[in-house]
Amino acid sequence: MIRILILFFLSFTVTQPLAVMRIEDNKQPDQVILSFGLIADVQYCEIKNYGSRFFSNSLTKLCDAIDDLNNSDIDFIFNLGDLIDRDFKSFKPVMQILEKSDNRIYHVLGNHDLTLKHRYKKDVKDMLTGENSYYSFTQQGFRFIALNTCEISTYYGPFLSALKARMILDKLKSESYPNAFDWNGEMSKKQIEWFISELEEARDKNEHVLVFSHHTIEPAGPHNVFNRKEMLEIISGYDHIIAWFSGHDHSGGYRNSHNVHFITMKGMVETADKNAWAIVEVYNHKLLIKGRGLEESRILEY
Repeated sequence: MIRILILFFLSFTVTQPLAVMRIEDNKQPDQVILSFGLIADVQYCEIKNYGSRFFSNSLTKLCDAIDDLNNSDIDFIFNLGDLIDRDFKSFKPVMQILEKSDNRIYHVLGNHDLTLKHRYKKDVKDMLTGENSYYSFTQQGFRFIALNTCEISTYYGPFLSALKARMILDKLKSESYPNAFDWNGEMSKKQIEWFISELEEARDKNEHVLVFSHHTIEPAGPHNVFNRKEMLEIISGYDHIIAWFSGHDHSGGYRNSHNVHFITMKGMVETADKNAWAIVEVYNHKLLIKGRGLEESRILEY
């Protein structure tokens, strides 16, 4: 009788956890669900070096990054903005390199991509993001949201965008905000409403969210979106956002805020011969960021 009870107890303790296991836990902990590449701030242009920025060297660096990503088992690549600097003609050699990628490349707009003569701005948007400059897609139970943080800025294009940006800048400067610079920007009310609807839909579908933008949210500093406080308030209402990836601040950075990992990629244009890009592996309860060159490697749990 005692042996029967012992066998019953062991059987119950072994099988019981499986009955209450969450759906998302049915994968092995060390199994990669998906992976993607990250590049930021290539800023290629055939001009003289400026400080630590070696603009013309970025073509070779981009070639090296694409070669590495082609030889890696990834699903796609995200470009976090600023492929070029000040000259529309610079896009041609950059895009020729990107066309050699074996993986699809998703883009977000950066301020230097748009700091051009007005007649080129629409061409840039159509080439990189399409008519709608912000978008989302889902893969393997994850929702990827790409934002246009240049939409309200002095350089985006439309007159009303520049007018509103000037008003925002004047207010930020009067209140001594650290991000009161005309290289920053923010999203329109329409885009913010769309972003919230995406978060709501992802939550309803039990999807985890990863967000991508050019301008940063965290850490606080001179490269943040104008409406940083508003964006932090929005994300504080959701517990299914894993990470927010940005470029713009070439020194890179990291902060966890509201249980969201905010990762700023280092700029590829920086230094004469040091490169920077990364591969992100998504696991069941963690992100593994494999930094290349100057980019740091990180393990981020969620």
